[in-house]
Amino acid sequence: MTLPQTPPALPTPHPLAIGEWRIEPLEGVIWRDEIKIPLEPRVMALLLYLAEHAGQVVSRDELETEIWLGRPVSYDALTSSIQKLRKAFNDDARQPQVIETLSKRGYRLIAPVTHPPPSASPPTSTPATRQRAIRSRLLPIAITVLILIAVLLINRDTLWQAGDTADDVPTTPISIAVLPFENLSQEGDQAFFSDGMTDDLITELAKRPDLFVISRESSFLYKQPLSDIREIARRLHVRYLLTGSIRRADNKVRFNVRLLDGIDGHPLWAERYDGALNQLFALQDRITRDILSALNYASGGSETPVVSRQSVNSEAYDQFLLGRNQFFKFASKPENRNARQFYQQAIALDPNFAAAYAMLGWTYAFDAMNGWADDREQALNEAQRLAGQALSLDPNLPTAYFVSGLVYREQGQYMKALAEVEKTLTFAPNYANAHVLLATLLYYTGSPQEGLEKIKKAMRLNPHHPYNYPFHLGQAYFILGDYQQAIDAFNQGLQSNPSSERLHVWLAAAYAKSGQVADAKWEIDQVLTLNPDFSLERIKRSFPFKNPADLDPFIEGLRIAGLRSAQ
Repeated sequence: MTLPQTPPALPTPHPLAIGEWRIEPLEGVIWRDEIKIPLEPRVMALLLYLAEHAGQVVSRDELETEIWLGRPVSYDALTSSIQKLRKAFNDDARQPQVIETLSKRGYRLIAPVTHPPPSASPPTSTPATRQRAIRSRLLPIAITVLILIAVLLINRDTLWQAGDTADDVPTTPISIAVLPFENLSQEGDQAFFSDGMTDDLITELAKRPDLFVISRESSFLYKQPLSDIREIARRLHVRYLLTGSIRRADNKVRFNVRLLDGIDGHPLWAERYDGALNQLFALQDRITRDILSALNYASGGSETPVVSRQSVNSEAYDQFLLGRNQFFKFASKPENRNARQFYQQAIALDPNFAAAYAMLGWTYAFDAMNGWADDREQALNEAQRLAGQALSLDPNLPTAYFVSGLVYREQGQYMKALAEVEKTLTFAPNYANAHVLLATLLYYTGSPQEGLEKIKKAMRLNPHHPYNYPFHLGQAYFILGDYQQAIDAFNQGLQSNPSSERLHVWLAAAYAKSGQVADAKWEIDQVLTLNPDFSLERIKRSFPFKNPADLDPFIEGLRIAGLRSAQ
């Protein structure tokens, strides 16, 4: 694969001072007197953005947009970064001297910001902090122009995505991304409906073994598309792009759909579709057939049939789409519960709605996986029951098999989990999350090399993947003993979710096993900052390896890093 050109050279930043503290963006540290504290690149970028707007209230939405560039992040990512800044400055949230929190409004830097002469230098660093400083020099950041530099560099995996290696190029000739359809509806907020239609088209196309279909997470990053359609195709590594618009009025809906060539941006096919809402699935099936025909014509392939779906109550479908819109934020316990309520309403309106049962089951599995359930085993059993109900209504539903596989994995029933995820991929070979699930099952059961290949495939299907993809990639590398590759993967995950406890923990173990003990101890310190009760005993319960001995190198690394046993 020919890699895209890297961004042009950027200006070198200069230090600044916040109160009595000297900020060294190039070294990624703050210091005062003999105290020198390293900051993660994302946390440094946040500090500098606040410094640029010193004295002003900056909202959570603005910070997430400017620092994370719209990439999927957990709700706690910003909160965690603020907590780390407060700890570094020894700032009390109740009586702040540096960063003030304004309820429901945002944050404000209240300490004075100055620009001292560059003659002063920070105290002598240790070998470990010098290593961290060298890594930090890759992220030049500073006030005003430097904020832009920081964000561009931190997010360059999104802006200049190029895949892992030349071996990662999709081999199928028909590769496509479905970009979010534009919402042209005039009545109320119908964005959830246009997003849902986009999602359904991705799902239907992803069932095709002769296609390479980019997942929804990556496609939805282009909800506000770039002016040059060829650039989107380059970033997603696809030949074709599907775009369009949706207008909904009363009980009718209109689709405008266009298939574009990603090489030159020219349209290859376009069509308009009108229909009634109570025949929406039939209309979607017709659109899917026409897209496949256009793709096969463009690529010289042969047309293949589309399996028609049973229609559902239109009000139930609205509730389902609202639930899916909430759930796929993967953000927090409250949003997961909100999604559950929408799915329950969808089922009440249409008791035969198979997909609603499957997604409802996923919310219970997600509760169990994140520690949100009052009774973990009960939540898993409910998820399995709902997945079974979905399959009794639609035995070809990939999501239901996926949820069932998740449950079996969490219960340690690996062979059953493998059987379910294989069924998922039979019905939806482009389902990126199913490849992630399969990867975890493989390395949890002693096949880390196979797991590594599966997670790489998932990353090709979802180029702008969320943080759990590099987390699982790092786990596979760690189990294989390739600790530097594991370090790189875990650090990539921390770029989009710096508050992830498990990323910091595995990164600490990887640093320790690679001999970078000071860095390992620093990572454990980040974990204990947010969770002082974290211990080795909790770790042993959290990762379901079939052979407990496979966890030994990980536990050994954490002991070297200084993680204690529970008192």
